[in-house]
Amino acid sequence: MKEKYLIPVYNRVGPVFVKGKGSWLWDDQGNKYLDLFPGWGVGILGHSHPRIAKVIGEQAGKLIHLPNNLRHPLQEQLGKEIVKNSFPAKVFFANSGTEAVEGAIKFSRLYGRESGRYEIITMKNSFHGRSMGGLSATGQKKYKDPFKPIVPGFKEAVYGDLSSLEKKVTKKTVAVLLEPIQGEGGVNVPSLEYMRQLREFCSERDILLMADEVQTGMCRTGKMFCYQHYGIVPDVMLLAKGLGAGVPVAALVVKKEIADYLQPGHHASTFGGSPLVCAAGMEVFKVIKEDKLPAYTLKMGAYFKQRLEQMQKRFSFIRQVRGKGLMLGVELDREAAPVFAAALKEKVIINATHVNVLRIMPALTVTGKEIDKGLNVLEKIFKSL
Repeated sequence: MKEKYLIPVYNRVGPVFVKGKGSWLWDDQGNKYLDLFPGWGVGILGHSHPRIAKVIGEQAGKLIHLPNNLRHPLQEQLGKEIVKNSFPAKVFFANSGTEAVEGAIKFSRLYGRESGRYEIITMKNSFHGRSMGGLSATGQKKYKDPFKPIVPGFKEAVYGDLSSLEKKVTKKTVAVLLEPIQGEGGVNVPSLEYMRQLREFCSERDILLMADEVQTGMCRTGKMFCYQHYGIVPDVMLLAKGLGAGVPVAALVVKKEIADYLQPGHHASTFGGSPLVCAAGMEVFKVIKEDKLPAYTLKMGAYFKQRLEQMQKRFSFIRQVRGKGLMLGVELDREAAPVFAAALKEKVIINATHVNVLRIMPALTVTGKEIDKGLNVLEKIFKSL
């Protein structure tokens, strides 16, 4: 169906979906699809989780929006919940991951202003959003080239290679921005040694370590936040996607002792941290804890990965299976898009990214039977290859 009234920035595929529940979607013809990539990582609790839907409805009946020069209690409560589960910090709320990135870029400029530092080192194959700041931080030419000149002040290092980063550092370096696991770049997992050495390197030089947890945060990898796998603490953390489990909410989280570099007038967001999205975010935390999703995510992720690794032994075109928790990547020796298309025909939704990587990020509530169904479809497709 050609959309007459929408700007064509998306390559739309498949049918028209009208309903979702858990890991399932229904189209306007009544067909049922298994969604193993709900909302591009947003749907950590699946589609229309009953508790989230209930809270949104109840809050909508009370107060939906309030400008940020006026107070409502839910914003402070959600900020406290984020800090309680991460590190001593203060929080700024926005609407999307790229807005959180913009906030981090601006914060780093303020932090380095007195010393004349403003350069941020990011990573090759990274992805940090599509605003001009987020785009400039992204380490992929295909996204940046159409919009040159990009924002100055960014350098790229090789992900996972500390020596590469060291060569990029100058007297103007103020921050390092990276994903604890690269998502759009191919589900690339750094080593424990690298992350710990990076933390030490930044601390010794008063360089901010900024963790983009837009995709990895909120239990996606089996920990509430992915940095916790590495036994380190970032100076700045960025959250979005799963934080609202479907509603648009993002957070810039800054260590308490440096957070006040941002002062009134420095930054703002009209819709950021509305009563509606904060109510949803609070309920997301409650569901994660009460349903014991960290342990469940690790269990289901280990099972999913093990089954994929068994397939790797049988199909020579599978180069590698990688990931943590329920954030998995399957690297092929060929383009991944045809596998995505074939799976969609079989009524299973996954993702193809970075040319040759299948990205699988199901709801954290996914069942073993649902995983098996998806794997059976993948196996059928792999046999046909």
